[in-house]
Amino acid sequence: MTGWCMRQAILSDLHSNIEALQACVTHAREQGATHFACLGDCVGYGADPVPTLDLLRSLPHLLMIRGNHDEALFQDEDIGVPGIREALDWTGTQLTPTHCELLEAAPYIQTLGEVTYAHASAHDPQAWEYLRQPEQIRACLEATPAHITFIGHVHVPMVFYLTAGDTLREHNPEPGVPIPLSPTCRYVVNVGSVGQPRDGNNAASYAIYDSDRVEVTIHRIPYDYVSAAEKILAAGLSARFAERLMEGR
Repeated sequence: MTGWCMRQAILSDLHSNIEALQACVTHAREQGATHFACLGDCVGYGADPVPTLDLLRSLPHLLMIRGNHDEALFQDEDIGVPGIREALDWTGTQLTPTHCELLEAAPYIQTLGEVTYAHASAHDPQAWEYLRQPEQIRACLEATPAHITFIGHVHVPMVFYLTAGDTLREHNPEPGVPIPLSPTCRYVVNVGSVGQPRDGNNAASYAIYDSDRVEVTIHRIPYDYVSAAEKILAAGLSARFAERLMEGR
């Protein structure tokens, strides 16, 4: 469909969780992924921003999108959740200029062929809205001519699609089961979160988009969340961030 990739692993909301990212990248390579995309929120919450960004930079044909935590890293205002500002300030002390340039250079949205990539929504991507309501999904679809739009931000994998008859439907993807993308429908696919899943399942979530087969598959990958949580506590970051990894909330 895009004419530029064959199998693309799409990652989002890594949140400085190197254990989860390593597990997803290893799995994606085993699945034959030749290209990678990151939909933002590389940093925040977790204790390994440097290894996370270093691994990202090493991935082939990497497409980067900016997330709200990535942007807030360079701002002073509080995001509104206890501990996040402290985590971002701590993260800033860890990064080199090269890491900062990677985050600052990432666009809010990018469209390649029939695929759009955004962190939260193709509609007003800097508003960082959480796409949950039908009107939000429709606004996202109307903001781009793309056949499929990949997003993250909500931390829960989900597929929404608009039929040729203008009916909006929702599909809860089964991990590992390919979803054929009909040419008569348009899709918004939330790939879930690599570094902090919030659907009660603590396994990392990411997607593989196969442009030749015209299908997308959501994968859930177990990882060593105990080590990731212990690092958060050792760094003096919020204990709640460690608990969320174990709970998948």
